[in-house]
Amino acid sequence: MGVKFMGHSANSISNLVRRATFLVFAIALILGSATFYFFFNAATMRHIEDEARTLLGLAMASRTYTIENITPLLNQLPDTEFHAEQVPSFAAQTMFRSFISEQSDYTYREAALNPTNPIDLADPFEAELIAEFRRGDDTSEAKGIRREDGSAIFYIARPITITNSACLSCHSTPDAAPPAMIVRYGDKNGFGWKLNETIGIQILTVPIDDEFRSIYELVAIFFVMLVSLFLVVSLMVTLPLQRNVIQPLRNLADVADRSSLRGDDSPLPKSGAGEIQQLSDAISRLRTSLKVSMDNSGKPK
Repeated sequence: MGVKFMGHSANSISNLVRRATFLVFAIALILGSATFYFFFNAATMRHIEDEARTLLGLAMASRTYTIENITPLLNQLPDTEFHAEQVPSFAAQTMFRSFISEQSDYTYREAALNPTNPIDLADPFEAELIAEFRRGDDTSEAKGIRREDGSAIFYIARPITITNSACLSCHSTPDAAPPAMIVRYGDKNGFGWKLNETIGIQILTVPIDDEFRSIYELVAIFFVMLVSLFLVVSLMVTLPLQRNVIQPLRNLADVADRSSLRGDDSPLPKSGAGEIQQLSDAISRLRTSLKVSMDNSGKPK
């Protein structure tokens, strides 16, 4: 009965250590992986947003340069021909397409509710953004993530507001527009604009699936590293525990059990951790004391 009791105690210690080690590493694995993911997710989004702002700023600079430098020069030419290069949106979008490689999925559009060029007509999502800007809630920028054809797309948009009255020379009425522009685009679209009116948006989109796929791969690597660390530490903890505590306790229990049941006077083992050796010495002294007491009690008085 003593052997079963000590064996059960030894197994309980081993199992307790295993459970404690597993619990600690399970918590570390969950918290570590979550922290790792959220950190890289936030860092990736900051990188994507900074890159999008840089490209959007480049497009804005192209618009400004066209308005201040190109348009005045082209306006001095005879109006028998229409030069698309004097249109800020044309310049910005053309520059963006030249700047971004053909393999890139980045897009830049200047979409309007009533554009001169039909290809610049806002789609339903862009029209909703324009409507938000037109409500006049002092929103100067909109950004977010949307799904498009099953892919995650980050977008950043800014309003296009008519703040320069020179723009109305082409977009107020067909009669005021350059005849060459009417010939090219007709007199149905791109008119009726008003000063200080938000007529469209600049919107830049960045695909982010590949970026997040990289995050998932990093998290998976981190997860595997933590699991490997758990296995190594678990072996480093349980093997010495088994060698220095569990097995010496089991040996000590076997000898003590034989001594108590069959009067075996074999010396108790003194291997294992220091505490186990102290316990062995204490049991040895107790066994000696009990033997002396029993011998003395059996002598006639």
